[in-house]
Amino acid sequence: MRFFYARCSTKDQNEARQVACAKELGIEDSCVFIDKASGKNADRPALQDMLSRLREGDEVYITELSRLGRNTRDLLDLMDEFERTGVQLVSKKEAIDTTTPAGKLVFNIFASVAEFQRQIILENAAEGRAAAREQGKPIGRPKVDQDALGLALHMFQFDPDKSVSEICSKTGIGRSTLYRAAEAQGVSRASKN
Repeated sequence: MRFFYARCSTKDQNEARQVACAKELGIEDSCVFIDKASGKNADRPALQDMLSRLREGDEVYITELSRLGRNTRDLLDLMDEFERTGVQLVSKKEAIDTTTPAGKLVFNIFASVAEFQRQIILENAAEGRAAAREQGKPIGRPKVDQDALGLALHMFQFDPDKSVSEICSKTGIGRSTLYRAAEAQGVSRASKN
């Protein structure tokens, strides 16, 4: 069987490009596994599900090695598992063929590069946060005005004539913030009689 593994680092990223590649390869939807998680380790639900289904002679396709993972040790462990079970890995971007000694060498090099890229991303992000702190810029989500949130929750609960959009516009509270706070405090929406 042919399987396809796709991964995006965050929920905001889109796996459409990777899924399009699976379709081009003619891989059935039931054999496409998608994680929305960091590649820092192999503890990802879709990856583990796919691994549990692999049998000798199967093929695993990825768009590029960094989608499979960004940790050299995990990538090497995955490669060992593929070899033990007789599974071939095919990376479209790097054109890696793991059935040859040269392909295994290229795999090891790219596994190290993927981890190196992850380390650089983390380092750059840390430097950016440090620079922002030095300049006095706030880090993270802006603080919610608790008085405005209280008013928004009151209107949400007791004023059925105001739409959520009107409540948010009047109080300056975002929709998701209002819904999260209402859920956390057990506040339900007022209903019109």
